[in-house]
Amino acid sequence: MKKVILIASLLFVTISCMNDNQKIDGRDATVFNETVDKVAKDLPLLQQTKFKEALDIIFHYRTNANNNEEQRWAAVRNLVDGKTANEVFDFAEQIAIDNSFTWNRNQVPLANGIPMPGTTTLVQESEEKEGEVSAIQRFDFRIKAENDAIRIDPFFFDVEGNELQLDKATTATVEVFSGGSIIYTQRATIDPNSKDALYRNNGIIIKYSNLDPSKINSNRVDVLIRIPHPERYLTQRKSVELPNDLVGGVGETKMDSVAKMINKDVTMITTLSNRFVQNLSKKNYSAAFALTRSADWSTYQKFSSDHTIIGLENAKVKESKILDADERVTVVEAQVTLEDNTTKKYILTLENLNNKWFIVHMK
Repeated sequence: MKKVILIASLLFVTISCMNDNQKIDGRDATVFNETVDKVAKDLPLLQQTKFKEALDIIFHYRTNANNNEEQRWAAVRNLVDGKTANEVFDFAEQIAIDNSFTWNRNQVPLANGIPMPGTTTLVQESEEKEGEVSAIQRFDFRIKAENDAIRIDPFFFDVEGNELQLDKATTATVEVFSGGSIIYTQRATIDPNSKDALYRNNGIIIKYSNLDPSKINSNRVDVLIRIPHPERYLTQRKSVELPNDLVGGVGETKMDSVAKMINKDVTMITTLSNRFVQNLSKKNYSAAFALTRSADWSTYQKFSSDHTIIGLENAKVKESKILDADERVTVVEAQVTLEDNTTKKYILTLENLNNKWFIVHMK
C-alpha cells in the first residue's frame, strides 16, 4: 500500500461527533484504510490533519527505514491495530517525547510536515521562525449578509486589546451551522491587511450558492471560525440572518437542537461553568485555570492577573443557562452577583477537546 493512498483518504473525510469506541483494524491494507477513514471521520476537522501527522510519526519513528514503504506501513498496521484515535494520539505524543521534539494533538498542524529522524533541531528552529504570529492573542470578526454571499471581516488583537496588523497570510477554518448541525465547511486564507479600513483586504466570502438549502432550517445560521495559534486555536462564533428564500429544511427550535446535540452533557457543562466561577470567587485560581484551554490565558500568570478573573472575587452564581450549543462548542450565560451586590452577565464559551469540555473564552 502506498503512503499516498492513506493521505488521500484522510483528505476527504467529513465531520461527525466523536466515537471513542471506533478502533483501527490492521489485519490487512484494505480494512486498515477503511477503519482509518472511519476513525478520522469522528474527529473535529482540524484534528483530522493532526491524526494524519500522528500516523506519519509512527511510520517514520517506529518502523525500519531499511524496509520498503509497503513493509513499513504493514508494521504501522500492527502497531496501531485495535487502537482508538486517542490511543494513536497518545502513542505519537510519547514518540515525540522519546525523540526530543515538540508535538501534540492540540498544536496547529505543522506547515512543513513532521520533523524527520535526525533533523528535529533544525525543524524546530524553522518552526519558531515560520510559526503564527505569537503577538496575536485574540480575534473577532464582523459578519454581514450581502446580496450573494456572507462576508466576514476578521480583526486581530494583542493581549492588551490593541488591534494588530498582520504581516503575513494566515489560514482559517470556517464552519456554518443550522439547527445545531454543520452544513458547510471551507478553508480560507486571510491576507495581510492594513488597519485602515480603506485598504483592508482580508475578508472571507461564503457564497450562498455553496450552501445546500435543504440543510438550512431557519433564516439565521451560526458561523464558527478557527484560526491557528502556537498554543492551540483561536475560536469565535457569531450568527447572521440569511435571505428567506435560502431556507429549505424543516425548521426546529434552537432549544430542540441543543437538547438533541448535547442532551447528555447539559448538566455537566453548566456545572463546569459554575465551578469555574466559584473557584474564581474563592481565589482558587489554580483549580479554575485547570478547567481552561485558551490562548487568552496561555499561562497561569496571564490567567491570574486578568482583570476579569480578579473581578470575580467573592462573586456568587445566580443562574446559568445554555444560549447555543453543538457537539463541540457551547455558549453559556452566567448571571453573577458581584462583591458589591451588583449583578452582571458573563458569557462563557466551552469547547470539547479530546472528548472533554474546557472553558476557552469568557467575556
